[in-house]
Amino acid sequence: MEIKSLYRDQSNYPITSQAWFREIDYIGNIELINTAKLAIFSSAKCPASQILRAHDYAKEIRNGEMGIISGFHAPAEKEVLEVLLKGTCPVVVVLGRRLERARIPAAWETEVEKGRMLVISPFKEYQKYVTKEISLKRNDLAARIAGRVLIVHASEGGKLQTQIEAWKSSGIRIDYL
Repeated sequence: MEIKSLYRDQSNYPITSQAWFREIDYIGNIELINTAKLAIFSSAKCPASQILRAHDYAKEIRNGEMGIISGFHAPAEKEVLEVLLKGTCPVVVVLGRRLERARIPAAWETEVEKGRMLVISPFKEYQKYVTKEISLKRNDLAARIAGRVLIVHASEGGKLQTQIEAWKSSGIRIDYL
């Protein structure tokens, strides 16, 4: 799959307020970036009952027209993605690592080829693991592209809780599952 780049000075660049990256690498239909309307996040430590609620919510929206964007990294987010892949709604995955040489799952490749999945990354440098700092940047990018966030679960005093407060102060709508 061919990796392309979207630069900050291009008219279809999704946000204007972020100065920490100049370009976004992507595979898939870049027009999906403009349909992503809801970002979904959860803390890594999430009660099973909330993961089940996220699963049920994903079943409700998986065949809709609203785009969903996330890093799909935490267990609840992975569950949402698994359900969404059984539907037809647009999906945008924000990687927490560079796209070059990233292993893209076969199920994702199929959805990219269908034109309903976009995989993006603002990261250029190699990193062995997704660090907390990178996951914060990844989540911030997804939230700012969407302008609206659904929180499955945010651990008390965790990094996601801090991000929620920052997003609220910048005008991003926050909903809770």
